[in-house]
Amino acid sequence: MQAASPSLRACAVGTMACIHLLALAAAATARRVPARGGFVAAAPRVRGKPLLRPRTTKAVALAAIPTIALYESTSQLINDAGCTAGAAAGAVAWIKIWTTLAEKGVIDAKLARKIVHCGSGPLYLLVWRFYSDAALAPVIAALVPALNVIKLQKASQDDNELSRAISRSGDPSEVLGGPYVYTWVLLLAALVAFRTPYAVVAVAQMAVGDGLADIIGRRFGSKKWFCNPDKSYAGSLAFVLGATVASMGLLRWLGFPAPLAPLFTISCACALVEVLLTDVDDNVSVPLVGGLLALTLR
Repeated sequence: MQAASPSLRACAVGTMACIHLLALAAAATARRVPARGGFVAAAPRVRGKPLLRPRTTKAVALAAIPTIALYESTSQLINDAGCTAGAAAGAVAWIKIWTTLAEKGVIDAKLARKIVHCGSGPLYLLVWRFYSDAALAPVIAALVPALNVIKLQKASQDDNELSRAISRSGDPSEVLGGPYVYTWVLLLAALVAFRTPYAVVAVAQMAVGDGLADIIGRRFGSKKWFCNPDKSYAGSLAFVLGATVASMGLLRWLGFPAPLAPLFTISCACALVEVLLTDVDDNVSVPLVGGLLALTLR
């Protein structure tokens, strides 16, 4: 019986590394369970005894060791590691800019939160173009949102600059709501659909479409939808236009065709999903519908 080829072995180890990363993030949130309107502690803390949490940062680094060891070439490894380092630094800088402005009162905290929402996903996708074609490149790219998952977990524990900037009311526990789901979408997009039109469209709808809908809706959305008084016609229009333009730009940046009519139709469908599915987090429903509809793109 012939031995498995090096590429098959690399893919197998890459798959195991992906599973390991997902398991680590799940273990880090094992102390919390979802509840209506956010997350609640799974068990009360015992006074005087600090809550022990898994050392996820060290564990993620250990999980990456087999991935690094089986990289096709040193040059590809250096290139992809550099891309991940640059993307991670850019993510930190992007959030820091807007959290600082919100802390100083230069802009409204809600506006800062939505600007972060609009830009984080597209900025991450822009870096995808520079990764190599190595089989394990998606795993290295996924380290960026994986580390952000860990950062959000830590931010949810106490009052801090990050939690105040990206939560609706300033309550740290809200960090494990929408922002946390948003980051998980980026993580799964990298692992499951790295550098594909489906991931691009899904992220563009979630980030730019949903973000602009809130920004424009708050300012100009006096006329509300007859079926949802929390959503406005102006916000939905901003959703469609912003998501369409963002999808086209990101697709072309990554070398894919960007047909206007299908992308506009997908954006309209996602905007309606945001209006109609009120019981589902739009950071789940919008990218899911957008990604599925993007399967029809040729």
